[in-house]
This record gives sequence, C-alpha cells and structure tokens, in this order.
Amino acid sequence: MGLLERIQARRRGELQRAWPVGKGELVAPDYAYGHDQGEFAPEEYGDYAATSNDIYSVVALRARMMSKLRLQFFHGDGAEKREDTTHPAVQQFRKVNPFWTAARLSRMDEMCMGLWGETYWALEPPQRRGEPGEIWWLKPSRVRPIPHETGYIQGYAYHSVSGQIITFAPDEICWFRYPNPIDEFSPLSPLAAARLAAETSAAMDRSNMALFKRGMQVAGIVVPPADKVTFSKEQAEDLEQALERRLSGADKAHRWAVLRYEANFKQMAITNRDAEFAAGLNISFRKVCRTYGIPSTLLNDLENATLSNTRDLERMAWDTTLISDADFRAEDIREQYLTRFKGGPDYCAYDYTQVAALQESSTESWTREAQALDRGAITINEWRKSKGMAPVPWGDKPYLPVNKAPVGADGQLELPEPKIPPVDPTADPARAPDDEVNPANQAPQVSGEKALDHLAARRLLMSFGPINGVRL
Repeated sequence: MGLLERIQARRRGELQRAWPVGKGELVAPDYAYGHDQGEFAPEEYGDYAATSNDIYSVVALRARMMSKLRLQFFHGDGAEKREDTTHPAVQQFRKVNPFWTAARLSRMDEMCMGLWGETYWALEPPQRRGEPGEIWWLKPSRVRPIPHETGYIQGYAYHSVSGQIITFAPDEICWFRYPNPIDEFSPLSPLAAARLAAETSAAMDRSNMALFKRGMQVAGIVVPPADKVTFSKEQAEDLEQALERRLSGADKAHRWAVLRYEANFKQMAITNRDAEFAAGLNISFRKVCRTYGIPSTLLNDLENATLSNTRDLERMAWDTTLISDADFRAEDIREQYLTRFKGGPDYCAYDYTQVAALQESSTESWTREAQALDRGAITINEWRKSKGMAPVPWGDKPYLPVNKAPVGADGQLELPEPKIPPVDPTADPARAPDDEVNPANQAPQVSGEKALDHLAARRLLMSFGPINGVRL
C-alpha cells in the first residue's frame, strides 16, 4: 500500500495493515517465477535420503516418531476447549485423499522437513456438498512462493517436470517451513548444517569400500634372484596390468604373485587405523544426530548407552526437540488450515498421552496434582475442568486430611476444641457413662426375632476357637 493509498484509507477509516518493506525486499524474477529456494533448500538435498546412511537413519526415525502423534481439533482453548470430531475440517484431515492416509502424509511431511526444511499441502475443495475436500502433498523443491510487495504472499508457483508453471492462490496452499533469519521466503534446512558431516562419513565409506575393492592383499612374492633393474615403459605397464588383474579386489585377496623380475612393493596409502576410521565415522554420525536433535543412542550408537538411560534419552529427544517442532507445526496448521473453514474448530494440538517415553512425565504430573488436591490448592471440579471433564456434585469442596492443622506461635497445633454434648437433666448422675458400662452385666437386648444378645454373640465367637492366636 503506497503513501497516497494510506492517506486515503485513513480518511475513510479503512486503514489496512500491509508489509511495510515489501518493495525493498523483492526482485523482478520473484514476481514471475517465485522466490528461488536453491540457496538454502536445493533440489539435490533430496538425494541424501538415498545416498547417506546417516541422513536417512535420522530423518526416518524422526518421521516414525512424529507420525505417532494424533492431532486433536477443539473449539476454544484452555480449560473451556471442546473437541470436535465431525466437522469437515477434521474429516478432511483424517481422510487426506483417496490414495493417501493421514499417517503417510505425516511421515512424508516430516521427511521433507528433515531434507528441505519445508513441505507443502495443496487443498482441493469438496466436489459435492457434504463430502470433505482433499489434501495433496507437493514436492517442496518444485514449489516456489511468489512474494507480494504489500500482501506478503501473492501465490505459489509449481514448476512441473515438463517445465510448465502451475500457479496456486494463497488460500489453496499450506506452507510449513523452518524459520530462516537469512531469507524469510526460504526455509533453513537442517541438512544445510549437517551436510559436511554427512559427506565426510560418505567419503570414509567410499574409501573403505575402495580399500576392499581395489586394495592388494598379497600372501607372498616369488622373484628370480637378480640384480636391481630399471623398468622400461612396457615393463611398467605390463606389471601394472598383471597386478591389477591378479591381485586387485577382495575376491583375489591373499593370492601369490609370481613375477619375472625383482620388484619392491611399498604401500603409499594411509590405513584405516592411521586415519582413525571408526572414530571418524562416530564423530560425523553424532554431528548429524546433534543437528536434528536426536540422541545417537536411539540409532544404535551404544557406546555410552545403558539399559537404564535409554528411556531417559528418548524422553530428552521429545522434551528438547520433537514436542517443540510438533507444537510449531500445530500452530501453522491452526493458522493456515483451520482458517479455511467457517464455523469449525479454531484450535488444534497434538496428543502426547500415547507416547510411551512421556508416560513417566504424566505420572509425575499426576503426583503433583494429587498433592495440590490434598493441600486444598484446587478442588476436584477445578481439576476436572482443566482436563475437559464434566463436574461432579461433590467436587466443589476441598477434601483435606483430618490430622492437618495450623501451627501456633508456641509451636503447637491449633486443633479445634471438641464440642461437649449437652447434659441430659433426666439422667442419673450416679450411673456410669455408656462407654464405661460393662456389656456383660447388662440385660440381654434383642432388637428382632433372630437378633443375638451380647452373651450369645460371645459364645458364638468362642465356638470358632482362637483367631490369630488370640482366644476371644
């Protein structure tokens, strides 16, 4: 919005907010082809899932863990929220499309976030009334956002395999991405930081493979007794071909080499031990795990693992990384997806109660809440309200232990004085109180046909003999 339009809008009372620095941030190609993502999320990042063992292991593990979560949709937030399971927004999210499930979409999204740092949904409206629409996944490396100088996002450009550009309106696309402080229209892929470690590990693997594929493991050499000779060009080529043909490769290990002239063998390569091969692989793998926020122990790096701390490390992965990423995704879904539907749920959150590693945290939370109930800090109905449960008639008053009382200045408990019952004026003062009267001296009291008096009850108990070693 220009200066003149702002002045006119202010006079009409229709001032709208706009992207204030849009004209200074955009370049001409962005309007036609979309913002180039090649610097921070290039196409070749997808190849790492097929060529790097470390990258695939970490990305696939994150996808499996995140796909366990179930997204819940609510009307309202906080203690007053009410879950909705029937609205078309919920049905569309659960159904996705005729060929995909919600679990497949969740895994694909998380793998794309691990490779390119972004993922896209194309939203298709329902074809017939009463049916949910469809959600279609788009490959991130083919989609480019089209910025707008005042509206921030003008649309999205999908660059197909044939070269055709398919444009989408802003309300037809949901764009999920990691924040990038360097370029706000490009995601910051974690692979950009982990790529060097992954390539180092891959280079070590290729070197190790070449050692077994092309290395020579000779059991012995038979040479004729002769003086040192100088190889001619033909002799050198012949020797090279013979060694390559007879001794190179793992299938030719420990063969005997028979030469027609004397030669000295000198190894010029660095051995795996000299290069700290195993330690280098572990270091590069842990760097990749650290970039993605996953403890290497969860991927069978058992050097520092024990049976007692594995569950703690898994919970640490959830507490420090996965829950934060999941909540970030839920915020984007709420902002970009739920706003497409009128009268539907306006809040969504992932359910973490089914995550086994977090159940111990749930137990600790339950213990704290039970202690709050015991201290009278909250009532039963207040606790039930926080869990979205209906109140109960008896839950508005606190339930406290009977042996709790405040401590006075003298350090003694300030217990309430017991109430003394009123004296019956018709009672005989010489008569012993009821609690001091010996029932054995009382007359039999029968309250019904089959009732027993006290003596009959004593005789009945004595007929059973001693109970727990005590004779009644």
